[in-house]
Amino acid sequence: MRWAFLLFALLPALAQASGLTQEEARILDRLVEEALPRDPGYLRALADLEASRQTLGILGAVSAEVGASLAGEYGQVAPSYRLAVSLNLAELFRDRSPALKALEAQVEAQRREVRVRVAGAYFRWLAAREAARTAADGVEAREAELKALQAKARVGAATPAEVLAAAERLSQARLALYRANLDLALALEDLARAAGLTLDALRGLLRPLEAKGGTPGAPPGSRGP
Repeated sequence: MRWAFLLFALLPALAQASGLTQEEARILDRLVEEALPRDPGYLRALADLEASRQTLGILGAVSAEVGASLAGEYGQVAPSYRLAVSLNLAELFRDRSPALKALEAQVEAQRREVRVRVAGAYFRWLAAREAARTAADGVEAREAELKALQAKARVGAATPAEVLAAAERLSQARLALYRANLDLALALEDLARAAGLTLDALRGLLRPLEAKGGTPGAPPGSRGP
């Protein structure tokens, strides 16, 4: 768990170092908010804390007793209808902070774990999106190069071999774009799992980035972000 705590402490620095925009940072916080109420570990820790707060209160210092006694001429056993309620003041005022603090620390640890998991998936998606953008730019550049060489070849300023080499570079660029878009789609699915969201819900949260020139994820055969 120590690595998780360390990574959580470094998240703000990592976000700054990775050049997150204000909108990207806001979406990360929103993804964590969406993930917390869907994470079983966090919910269990929260339930344990709430249960302990209930039992470690005044109810934990109250005890009740129902007794039975001998009654009647022949000593029959009959309920005495006696309810003895006692309040253990020593138990009431006993310092319970260590137990509660341990449970609160467990809740906080689960919160950090969720944030680290979501942030890791989010950073991987951002990296995949940037790689897909770069690959798309590469395709555009290779297409422009091929068109320029084809124009030169028509007037004898470029050889057929040069045109064929440019066509091969374009083919490789398109293959790289296909792979980048596939990685982007897989990263989007990983992020959806980390946040506990459906793909449609996740795309809705990521839509502000698309409006600013990004994309929540492109299918493998697309032109790219």
